[in-house]
Amino acid sequence: MTEERPDWRIRFARSRWAAMIELCRPMTGAWLMLSAALMVVAASLGRLALELPFQYAGMVAAFAYAAGITNSIFDAQIDSRSRLWRPLPAGLITVRGSLPPLVFCIALGSTLGFLLDWQVGVTGLAMLAAAALHSYAWRGSVLGVAPFALVGVLLPIGAIQAVDTPFPNEHLYWVVPVGALAGAATFLIYKLPQFEMDDEDGARSILHWLGIDMAVPTAWAVVTAALALAAASINISGGDLVWLLGPLLYFILIGLFCIWMMMRGITEGRLLIQRMLVVPMLPVLIICWLAAAAS
Repeated sequence: MTEERPDWRIRFARSRWAAMIELCRPMTGAWLMLSAALMVVAASLGRLALELPFQYAGMVAAFAYAAGITNSIFDAQIDSRSRLWRPLPAGLITVRGSLPPLVFCIALGSTLGFLLDWQVGVTGLAMLAAAALHSYAWRGSVLGVAPFALVGVLLPIGAIQAVDTPFPNEHLYWVVPVGALAGAATFLIYKLPQFEMDDEDGARSILHWLGIDMAVPTAWAVVTAALALAAASINISGGDLVWLLGPLLYFILIGLFCIWMMMRGITEGRLLIQRMLVVPMLPVLIICWLAAAAS
């Protein structure tokens, strides 16, 4: 009697191609690609060559996929203890087998970035270096938030460098604190659901030093600071604050909902809901801030 062949979806899930896709963290790369394209459009208010958003978004996506592979390689030993479903600890792909897609992503991102402008290419490589530094050395330390803050600064800076219209000088200095706070908030909100899992890994990030009861309000304090500084910078340096009304209203409503939810008890499920509601919208804050500044 012949054994029935597994469904094609099961075969694909067990395949090398599926492992490579999972290795790259595709959802993160896709959202960053869309955010990067919109940042370029916002920084120029649409007055730009049509190919520029796609080229910058392609560079960001390629480097994001390279960062995902780098993170998986550096975390392979840790994942073998607490994240056995990931491609490397599951044995779906080897470290050596992950190197060709890593090289391809770095080469593609570098080519797209330097074809745009040498400054854009350097900015992209700096974002990749920050992500690699987090995975290699700072994942389990209080400095783990720093690479995320740096990427939060470099992502809009790269978008400003990519546009072919000048960005208002009075707003350039504000990119650093607004982007850094948005990047730091992304790290804190994103990592909160992994608090117990990372603690088992022996990591002692800033969240673990604070403790879960203080980490949640601290994360929201950083989100609030990013919102306040984004609005204040537009008021001080000029611009159209209307662009920020949508993100501000969204975060106020979501913040109230999350406060209500956490008052019923902090659980991993509720932290995951909070992450899904907050993290994808933080790049939208930067996009709207760029549009407000360019107005």
